[in-house]
Amino acid sequence: QSGDSDRLNYYSQTARFYMTTWLNQDVEASFRLQSINLWGMEGNNTLVTRYPSADGGPWVENVYIHMPNFAWKKVNLTVGRQPIAYGDGLIVSDDELGFNAIRAQMDFFRSRLDVDMFTAKVTEGFGEDDFDLNGVMLGTNREHNRWELSWVQEQNNTAGAYVRPTTTVTANDVTREFYDLRLFGDLKDAYYKLELALQRGNADLATNESIRLKGMGQKLELGAQTDTARWGRFGVRAVYAVGSGDDAGTPSVDEAFRPTFARRWDGLQRTGYGTHFGGTLSDAYAGATPFSPTATGLPLGFSGIKTMGLGIFSTQGVLWTGSVDYYTFNSLTKPTGLNDLGTEIDASIIYRYTGFVTFKLGAAYFFPGEVYGHTASRVTRYTAETHVHF
Repeated sequence: QSGDSDRLNYYSQTARFYMTTWLNQDVEASFRLQSINLWGMEGNNTLVTRYPSADGGPWVENVYIHMPNFAWKKVNLTVGRQPIAYGDGLIVSDDELGFNAIRAQMDFFRSRLDVDMFTAKVTEGFGEDDFDLNGVMLGTNREHNRWELSWVQEQNNTAGAYVRPTTTVTANDVTREFYDLRLFGDLKDAYYKLELALQRGNADLATNESIRLKGMGQKLELGAQTDTARWGRFGVRAVYAVGSGDDAGTPSVDEAFRPTFARRWDGLQRTGYGTHFGGTLSDAYAGATPFSPTATGLPLGFSGIKTMGLGIFSTQGVLWTGSVDYYTFNSLTKPTGLNDLGTEIDASIIYRYTGFVTFKLGAAYFFPGEVYGHTASRVTRYTAETHVHF
């Protein structure tokens, strides 16, 4: 936001209802409905979001059958609309929307090696105009860490807009492939996450031109906590994440790291680095269209985001948790010679009223960087959340 008079105030609500039952010892059935809306816009489905509707009407998030002992009791099979996410969702996550998919999971060598593979239908064109999503992950557990090697393919044969930092064109089909290596370590009172992803692919434009896709994303996250006499359970965390941007000097190659289904949303709230900025490796909060599923949130010509963050938190007893986080954001491509996207300071307090009700108060202060111009003013965001589980 810029200018002293800019305001965006609203109440939003997310409701989720689910039922799960075992039909017998080999078959589990699950059904989940979700409803999201802005108060005062019930029944007015003009809001374009990541989700089927945002007017308060319920829609099916999950409906699947789960067969954990399929095929000689070796295959864990799930069929139907289901949640799917690899790791922290760097390359694929359903964002609590669900994928129409068939998923098989298997363990080998006394659970020291596991395989997780799926095929999902994003769009059915009743012919060749489909959008398919496929993935395979190999994982191995060690004493204090876990290694995961993943391959995810997005095969989009439906004609649509193809967005680059400086222009938007029409593509007849786009194929993206991601090769991802992830390491997660658990050291009792500390943890670390390391992830490296490579993007390859091709985009065939309506003008009979072809664009080769490249790109890279990487993330390093560290955290530790301990019990203290004064601060209760006290912890620190740090993150470094970067996604490559598109080089304007190579028009036939798009180097921007841009997974279509990276984790971005939690209902109508962006989830990412910074409560306001909500940054991923490729996009962030878009002030003009705050709920848009496609807007990058970056100025024209900029792409690729580097994030560095540091945070502290403290849990007092069981009821209270307070945290403060600081982030800096930079763009990997800088057509104007500038790359500072801004900095953000977040603070939050969580109060666990009971095991069923939790309250959270948050404040975020975003200081726009030089790429937004000298007239861009500070953004102040206050949030109050209530979570009820029953």
